[in-house]
Amino acid sequence: MSREPTDPPTVHDLHGPADLTEARSLIAAQQETIGAPVLDEAEQHRLDVAADGGVRAAGWSPVLARVGAQPVGYGAVLVGGGDPSVPGSGDLAPARDAVGLGQVLPALVDALAQRLPGAQVWMRHVDVAGGDLDGAVEAGARIDRQLAVLGRALDVSSDGHANRDAPDVPDGITIRASRRGEDDEGVVVVLAAAYEGTGDGGWTLERFLARQQLDFYDPADLLVAARNDGSLAGLHWLKRRDADTGEVYNLAVHPDAQGLRLGPALLTAGLDHLVAVGCREVILWVDRANERAVRLYETAGFATRWDDVALRLPA
Repeated sequence: MSREPTDPPTVHDLHGPADLTEARSLIAAQQETIGAPVLDEAEQHRLDVAADGGVRAAGWSPVLARVGAQPVGYGAVLVGGGDPSVPGSGDLAPARDAVGLGQVLPALVDALAQRLPGAQVWMRHVDVAGGDLDGAVEAGARIDRQLAVLGRALDVSSDGHANRDAPDVPDGITIRASRRGEDDEGVVVVLAAAYEGTGDGGWTLERFLARQQLDFYDPADLLVAARNDGSLAGLHWLKRRDADTGEVYNLAVHPDAQGLRLGPALLTAGLDHLVAVGCREVILWVDRANERAVRLYETAGFATRWDDVALRLPA
């Protein structure tokens, strides 16, 4: 268990590259300690660009907590799209190896709430039951969402599949790799319909095309379930995190295809694809409120690794 600091943390805005470089070093050390990212990819990119002397993102407010001269936590909030009328978001990354969370988290929550009240901020690699968030809750934050991070080994069967059974694909549907340009609009239709009214909603063609520009995107890793008429009933978007580890980045079934057991078929096809490209382990993020999806993954042999939690800052 980490020790509590003898002095209360102080929280400072980060201005010049030297401050931001110190924050980036703290994040890198925490990532090495935990063995997993502690910031969202977009937040890490904002920090890297600013630390290297680049243009800071509009509406971005990064802070660093210190005890004396020792950095003990990082946080940031971002006004939505640089527009003050849009609710903001952010990240919390308290140190886990040097000081206790009981004082660092309240200090970060208070500081970020002053800068952007009511924003949703994410803390990664959390043990909720173990009390990791107690200090944040005591400071007035509340749990907004809880994502389970699940994983499993990709045990290769004698027929080369990640599971013993080949995908049981519904009649009239073919699971294949996506075709860039040709399938883009159909992919957005599935994503928009599957996530309508949820925290993962808001899919548009512009948003999907932006995701295609990310380094990890490969149309071969985006499997689609195509009907005979060419429309898409579902998809399994995979991500190769490194040479050995794959990720179920997005598994979605269009509401009008529910009941066909297309989800298990897409999941199995995706795991087989990861095996074919050399992966030996797979992880995924799933909202704990989506009990149906959690059951699907647990039935397929996934087990909890940790949780990522969204906190709503006090207003």
